[in-house]
Amino acid sequence: MLSRQQLAQFEEEGYLLLPGLIPQEIVTKAEEAMWQLMGMDADDPNSWGHFKRQPLAGFYMEQLSNGNRIELFGVTHLDVLACCTPDYLTVLNQLASRYPEIPHCKDHRPDGVWALNQFPVSTEWKSPSPHLDGDFRDFRLDPGTFRATSLTYLTDANSHGGTTVIWPEGPRRIRKFRKKNPEFSNHVRDVRALFPEMDLGEPLEVVAKQGDVLFFHHLLPHSGTMNVGPSPRFAIRFMCLCLACRKWEKKGEWNIWMP
Repeated sequence: MLSRQQLAQFEEEGYLLLPGLIPQEIVTKAEEAMWQLMGMDADDPNSWGHFKRQPLAGFYMEQLSNGNRIELFGVTHLDVLACCTPDYLTVLNQLASRYPEIPHCKDHRPDGVWALNQFPVSTEWKSPSPHLDGDFRDFRLDPGTFRATSLTYLTDANSHGGTTVIWPEGPRRIRKFRKKNPEFSNHVRDVRALFPEMDLGEPLEVVAKQGDVLFFHHLLPHSGTMNVGPSPRFAIRFMCLCLACRKWEKKGEWNIWMP
């Protein structure tokens, strides 16, 4: 499905944003299911600050300390899992197959969903610091920590509204640094510590629409941001129960799916 230009962008800049990859009917049902899972009313902002733990919900739910970010781990609601469409899998597999040497999950489909839901907060928006996924773990950059992963938007992600900030020059700068410093540590966390010295280039705020999917590989510096907009921003990544993904453990038996 992807052009040579898109594949080249993914390789060089570390990301690819595909507009409308998830059909409107599917993503609308997924958003509705997310509101239901959290026990909130989309039309009542007073309900957004308090999620209701449902008995026998079958997943983990966590509200972060600032009270404006709610994460769900291991969601298996069929309407949310439906976002893993055949077209999505085709794109993901095409990207992942470019890095056969990187260890990956052998399961062709995810087992669940990790929801990252950012609610509005009254404060000044600030640009965050970059990180690489897995930099707090004992991971090494060679041959790579994962082949391809994604963030699927169940709602719009407007500017300063809980967007993801990326550094498209980052992959090239990291590769250049490692080529010039072959004896330097291969650990992800050690390389991240030198990001200020590398000059990762200008950050880019990824503005997305409902149904868009942001794909990225292991060398893309990125970070989530606070939501100072009027509406919540819902997004999901997929999760796995297999032992091959155990090093990406997030909560309980649930791991990030790294196909």
